[in-house]
Amino acid sequence: MGLSVGTAHGTVVSRTRREFSSRVSTGHVVMLLAGALGVLLTLAVLRSADDTRPVLVAARDLAPGTVLNDASVRVTQVHAGASVLATLFGADQLAALRGRIVTATVQEGELVARGAVSARDAHASTRLMSFPIARSLAVGGSLTTGDRVDVLAVDHGSGRAGYVLTDAEVVEVEGRSGGALSGASDDVTITLVVAPETAPNLASAIDAGTVMLVRSTGAPAVRDSAPFALSDGK
Repeated sequence: MGLSVGTAHGTVVSRTRREFSSRVSTGHVVMLLAGALGVLLTLAVLRSADDTRPVLVAARDLAPGTVLNDASVRVTQVHAGASVLATLFGADQLAALRGRIVTATVQEGELVARGAVSARDAHASTRLMSFPIARSLAVGGSLTTGDRVDVLAVDHGSGRAGYVLTDAEVVEVEGRSGGALSGASDDVTITLVVAPETAPNLASAIDAGTVMLVRSTGAPAVRDSAPFALSDGK
């Protein structure tokens, strides 16, 4: 009888120890797994923090027609995939960005996307001509890069008006403001693509007449238009 009791007691103690040992082992495993997961997450965060790229963002508001220079942009760090980075300008591409023209508004602090900047050689082999004009005579100053315009002129002497050139591409619109020049804030400087035969006519019209611009973007071509001609003695 005593032997039987002792055996049962030993069996109970042995089972209790196994259960305790099992509980302890499970708890240790959970703790170890949690610790390992924490380490992996930390490494992943650190790896993500290190996997950044320096790219260019607008240092100020960039309106369409802005010619980019070193002061136009600044460098910031971003974490993005290769497909996104391919649409941006890296910090090492600043030199290639100088002199290129903004074609879409980029707000201060925004990433400078490739689609918002003209191709480098878009007008490398064309003739360009710039001239100041009052905003009121340049569609209220609302012209942007890529617009097409017709240039009209009115001869002061005869009052006759005519087309100097038609369907000219606008490559830059730059405003002037403040300074010592009275009324300069009312002017914009327009840069157009011109042909060899039209550049002298435009220069003469600017010098001798009143020039005004007509936005013709998407409009039918002008046909049978009266060309601008100076009055006798001009």
